[in-house]
Amino acid sequence: MDTGSLIAGRYRIKNLIGRGGMGVVWLAHDENLGRDVALKTMSVAPGLTEEQRARDAERFRREAQAVARLDHAGLATVYDLGEENGVRFLVMQYVIGPALSDRIVEEGPLSVEETASIGVQIASVLGSVHARDVVHRDLKGSNVVIRTDGVVKVLDFGVAAFLNPDTTALTMTGERPGSLECMAPEQVRGKPVGPRTDLYALGCLLYAMLTAEPVFAHDSELMLPSMILERHPVPPSVLRRGLPTELERLVLQLLAKEPDDRPAHAGEVWQRLAAWLPERGSPEKALVPWAEVDPLRPFTHPMGPDARPVRAWARAVGRYGRGPAR
Repeated sequence: MDTGSLIAGRYRIKNLIGRGGMGVVWLAHDENLGRDVALKTMSVAPGLTEEQRARDAERFRREAQAVARLDHAGLATVYDLGEENGVRFLVMQYVIGPALSDRIVEEGPLSVEETASIGVQIASVLGSVHARDVVHRDLKGSNVVIRTDGVVKVLDFGVAAFLNPDTTALTMTGERPGSLECMAPEQVRGKPVGPRTDLYALGCLLYAMLTAEPVFAHDSELMLPSMILERHPVPPSVLRRGLPTELERLVLQLLAKEPDDRPAHAGEVWQRLAAWLPERGSPEKALVPWAEVDPLRPFTHPMGPDARPVRAWARAVGRYGRGPAR
C-alpha cells in the first residue's frame, strides 16, 4: 500500500503511522465524509499455510467485531471493515495526542495526581471490556494515547483474547502474543489469560508513570521472560521517595506473580486510584486557553469546553470581548 492510494473508493492513504504484530496502521482521509481516519491493514507473514492465513484473517475480523461492539469514551470508534485486493483493512477513529510512553520519556516521573488521572481512565476502559468478555492482553505505553483535553484512549486490540468459549480457541492455542514490556507471568508461561492479565499490565504502566522506569529491564530482551517469572519488582519508593504507601501497595499488588494475588477486578483498581484524583477546579479556569496535554482536566473541569486551539480562543475573545465586567 502506497501514499496516495485510494482504498474502497473512499479512503486516501496519507502516511504511515506505525506497525504492530498484527498489522500496519496508516493515516488516511475519508473522502466521503471529509475526515481523517486510522486505517489498519492486516500483515501477512511469508511462509504461512492457508490454514494459518485463514486463522489470522478470522482473528482480524473478530478484532473489528470485538471493538465495534464495545461502547466507551476511552476506546477508538470502529468505522468500517473491508478487503481491497486481498488485503483486509479496519477503519477506526484517528486519535490525536501523545502516547503515554512518549509523555513519560519527555516529562520523566509523572505527578501522583496525573498518574491517578490516567490510571483511572485506563481502569474504566478495562472494566468495560472485561465485562464483555474481552481481554486486551497487549496493554502498554504506546497503546495509550492522551488527547489534548486529557481524555485517555486505549488502542490496538489486535491481539485481544475473547473469553467466550466459542472463540477462545483462536487466541489461546499456546501462542504468546503481546509485548514483553508489560507481559504478565502467565503470558510468559503460555497459560490462559484473563482480566487480571490486563491488570498486571496496568500495574506496569502505573510503575512507569511514577518512576519513569520499566518494571524489568535488561540489555538483552532474551533475559526479560525469566526476570518477569522470577524477580520481584524494586518497590517504586526506592526509585522515588515520598510516594503514598497505599499507592505503592496497589502497584505491587497489581504486579503479583499469581493472578489470584492481584486486585479482583478493574473496578477495585479504579476505586483505589480515585483517592489521588485532583480536586474540582473553578469554573472560570475552564475557559482559560490551553495548548498542552492535561490529563487532570477531565477531573478538574469535567464536561468542560473542547480543547480548541489557543488561536481560536484568541479570535473569539477579540470578536466578542472578554465578557461582562465584574
